[in-house]
Amino acid sequence: MLVSEYVLKIISERPYKYSTKQTSIKDIKRMGLWDLDISSINSGLIRDIVDGISNQNSRKRLYITAKSIFKDLDICQDLPYLEGSSKIYDIPSQEDLEWFISKSKYRLQLLLCMYGGLRVGEACAVTPEKLQGDYLDVNQAFSQDGLHLGSPKTYGKILLPDWLAEEVRQMKPDEYWKIGKPTKDVTNSCYKISKNKEWKLRTGGKSVNPHMLRHWYATDMIKRGVNPEVVRRQMRHKNVSVTLKIYTQVRQEEIEKSVPQRPNTQKNVSNRSSSKLHLKLVQ
Repeated sequence: MLVSEYVLKIISERPYKYSTKQTSIKDIKRMGLWDLDISSINSGLIRDIVDGISNQNSRKRLYITAKSIFKDLDICQDLPYLEGSSKIYDIPSQEDLEWFISKSKYRLQLLLCMYGGLRVGEACAVTPEKLQGDYLDVNQAFSQDGLHLGSPKTYGKILLPDWLAEEVRQMKPDEYWKIGKPTKDVTNSCYKISKNKEWKLRTGGKSVNPHMLRHWYATDMIKRGVNPEVVRRQMRHKNVSVTLKIYTQVRQEEIEKSVPQRPNTQKNVSNRSSSKLHLKLVQ
């Protein structure tokens, strides 16, 4: 049996989410296993392939996919579990991000990412019916290809700013995202605006994507001193460690400023040097 046949059989039998099925197929193809015979698959082969990939998070995901897909064959359970690394974004200022979003035809979806912390597929699934007051029930998400409207990565109710909740309430049915429309259109819109001449003058051409706005959202709350448990709930994380480790942006200059300094160190050194010189002259 070919790996392709085995994978399609497995993902049809297991209760995987639509996005997980699509990712599994993509990962198996990326590892070059799709057209191989299933009997040739072993953990050594997968290690050789995956260890040649430079991105830590990609290696982590590929190992997880292999262990999940081939677990019934008991051939990949010795593959390592890797820690993910937090991506550090060079995030523009809030004012610049506001300008950026104003230039996109997907303005509302991007505002929901920035001021609601939504993932892009979740933002595309927002409709007025999901509001209870200013609380938004995040219970659906569009797949990247736009062909499926299913469950989000994480469920939960979040509080939106009142002005943003009002914008959602004012949505017309013809503004709702439709099946068949890829959510990647939002990301592609961001890439196009990043090439705008005025944007390059404002920021030097910093790239922006919807998920960066989710990082901005978490980082902004932490910087304003919001209780980390509140941040966790608004981000819909199961564990606050994920919130603090991955979604709160730390810049190099912030690390440098965090290093404690001795008071008047240079002055003390100068005083000691002067004292030694005075003693020599006296002698």
